[in-house]
Amino acid sequence: MKVIKLIRLVTPPLFIKLAKWILSKRQKQIIEWEYIPEGWAFAKTHAEIKGWNVQDVLETYQRKWPRFEAMVQGTDPLGEAHESDLSSNTNIISHNINMSFAYAIALAAHRLESLSVLDWGGGIGHYYLLAKLLLPDVKIDYHCKDVPVLAEHGAQLFPEQHFWRDEACLERTYHLVLVSASLHYTEDWQSLLAGLARATQGYLYITRLPTVLQAPSFVFIQRPYDYGYNTEYLGWCLNRTSFFDEAIRLHLTLVREFVTGEHPLIANAPEPCEYRGFLFRSQK
Repeated sequence: MKVIKLIRLVTPPLFIKLAKWILSKRQKQIIEWEYIPEGWAFAKTHAEIKGWNVQDVLETYQRKWPRFEAMVQGTDPLGEAHESDLSSNTNIISHNINMSFAYAIALAAHRLESLSVLDWGGGIGHYYLLAKLLLPDVKIDYHCKDVPVLAEHGAQLFPEQHFWRDEACLERTYHLVLVSASLHYTEDWQSLLAGLARATQGYLYITRLPTVLQAPSFVFIQRPYDYGYNTEYLGWCLNRTSFFDEAIRLHLTLVREFVTGEHPLIANAPEPCEYRGFLFRSQK
């Protein structure tokens, strides 16, 4: 007899209901997005902040990969996201994200037969799959930088491409550097932005960046347990002006700004957060 069945036999139904009620109350009390006034020092005293290099993230990506791969084929709208369990391909936020990427990569590939791309924080290669479908006549030389557990699996999915576990990928240049929902996870984002700018031969596309217009940049925590990620991580919500000042200092010229439609409600934040995208051209 299985252990779970044995426990059910010897445990009164009242206690089982009570345990389920307590668990449900605990789950409801988890705040997914929350302002962290202590900043990045908060991670030093909270072991649950494990970042992205955890097995559960990879297993969730693997589980959702066949659905994502199937949904982006054909001629239907590209309104799907690899993070989502939605069966629809008409989600407007996902459509904004994917079609804005289509604009950026098409501009970078103008008059080119081969396009080199660095996907910083690219997971297991979701954007490579989109790039191949969006530009079928262009050879994509794809480079992806992410944490080891994700980069290793990406290299198995696409062995002909390049997956990096460290910042050595920044020692060369690319026609397009893509940074989607990843710049804000680095505490010293200014140094990272400088490295990405140096690696940009043509265009730098930073998208899904949490921004505010008035308040100073602040740190938040995300607890993404509902998505199957058994981890927590800190991130920046950047003041748009501060971000632009740094980009200008690095000789980046804005080509186009985008809105994705993402407005995560960060509890106790000094200002509502909005995710935006920014396509820059390097002037070096």
